[in-house]
Amino acid sequence: MVRKVLTAARRSATAAGVAPRFVEGDVTRLHDLGVGDGYTLLLDFGCFHTLPEDQRAAYVTSVSRVAVPGATLLLCGFKRPPKTAPMHAGMTFEEVRQRFSEDGWRVVRAEPTSADPEMAVARRAAAHFELSCYHLTRDPTR
Repeated sequence: MVRKVLTAARRSATAAGVAPRFVEGDVTRLHDLGVGDGYTLLLDFGCFHTLPEDQRAAYVTSVSRVAVPGATLLLCGFKRPPKTAPMHAGMTFEEVRQRFSEDGWRVVRAEPTSADPEMAVARRAAAHFELSCYHLTRDPTR
């Protein structure tokens, strides 16, 4: 499944005339994957909220290790898991605030995300899972 997604992403990037670097691996070990450091903007749309509890601290450490002081993290995920989800899913404002503050991140804004009214599937998903987006900023001295 991951290979198919990466293939589709590469095709889309080529069609758009851009050449991003795609990396397949464990998000809790970004630095070990050769991702490097110095990132000023990080985007997570649906990863953190699906990680088991015992991997969430490693995720925060991993993301923090590749981010520069003052970096921005945009984190989106469900508040509660779908009943049929095969994995634990969900995150709360308090969990995000607490886990990320330990590595020098501050929640600047947290808000529920509303679905496009033209997209029936998105409206149903938003109603059932409570999608939220968080804007975090890393302490400029860390």
